Formats: sequence, C-alpha cells, structure tokens
Amino acid sequence: MVRKLPVCFLLFSAFCFSSLSLSASTKPSDAITGPGPGFTLHPNPVTSSWFHINLVFSESDYPNARFSISNVLGEIIYTAPIKKTEFAGAKVRVDLADLKIDKGVYFVQVFAGEKSKILRLIVR
Repeated sequence: MVRKLPVCFLLFSAFCFSSLSLSASTKPSDAITGPGPGFTLHPNPVTSSWFHINLVFSESDYPNARFSISNVLGEIIYTAPIKKTEFAGAKVRVDLADLKIDKGVYFVQVFAGEKSKILRLIVR
C-alpha cells in the first residue's frame, strides 16, 4: 500500500513538499527484485539458535559473494565468504550460538561484486 502524505518542515522558514510516498511492503519478494544479489532470511524473526540466508543467485552470477551481520550501531559482528557448498544448497546456515548474538535487531548484508543488499533480522 502506498500513501501520499503532505509533509512540512518548520525551521527558520517553512518548507513544504506536495507529497511523500510511503510503502508498507515487507514481503519476501522485496529481496529478490531490484539491484544487488537476491536473498531472503528464514526464519525471521529468529526464535531458535540459527537462521538461513536463502540465496536467489548462483555462484556463476557472483563467484566472490560474501555476507556480514551488523548491529543497529553499524558495527560489523561477523563476516564470511559464501562457500561452494552453500551455493550448491542455495542457503547459508548461520548459528547464532557460535556468534554469541543476543536478542535484538541486526542487519544481514550480502555483497556480490560491486553490488550489495541489506535485510533486517530480528532475533527473539
């Protein structure tokens, strides 16, 4: 659903924009479309000690792909290359217990060549 809302900012003088588009879409296909390597996270939110990064691209598309996990402060907690065996299964299993990640909000970023894509991960 896209809604158009008037937006005004008051500082030293008034600035008004005629409309601002807001989208409330969080469907998994958002990770597949658009620039950058397509991927999804499952389960999300995470309620166990692991999650998968489901790859929607192949090793031939991006042979040197890697991923990182960062916290809400932008600090990188973990980074690793995507291995041939993970490409073969089209998913990367991430064990949270090994990374000592607490409950909270994190960001998973997949890098592929010059492109990258970020998805939010919630750990409960």
